[in-house]
Amino acid sequence: MVDLETIAFVEKEKHKPFSWGVNDCHTLVLKYLDEVWGKDVHKEVFKKYKTKKEAISYRKEYPESLSDGIIKAGATKIPPKMARMGDLLIVDHKLFQLAHICLGSQIVSVFEGSCTTIFKIVDFSLFDWALRIE
Repeated sequence: MVDLETIAFVEKEKHKPFSWGVNDCHTLVLKYLDEVWGKDVHKEVFKKYKTKKEAISYRKEYPESLSDGIIKAGATKIPPKMARMGDLLIVDHKLFQLAHICLGSQIVSVFEGSCTTIFKIVDFSLFDWALRIE
């Protein structure tokens, strides 16, 4: 059932333009957690920043990382090569984490200057870890 809900979410969000604090990789993933998994986390970042600099400042002030918050909400950290439909794939940078929704051999994400798009995964080792929500 979650697979169908994930696909419906992706279809609804696909092609929406990038916007810091409104539709970036964090807000997209947190919105996904709210709508598909019944969490209440999107409000934590929605419209809290408007630029990359503000996003990094917001992250520095926030008490936990994106991954830590999602784990606290019930996710389990797993190796990226074990990710399956509906899991989250994480790239950890020093200042922030990039999060993407796994669609099996593809991800959905949104990057600055683009829109929410589906990308083929060429190598799972490009990700630092995955998070499984159950």
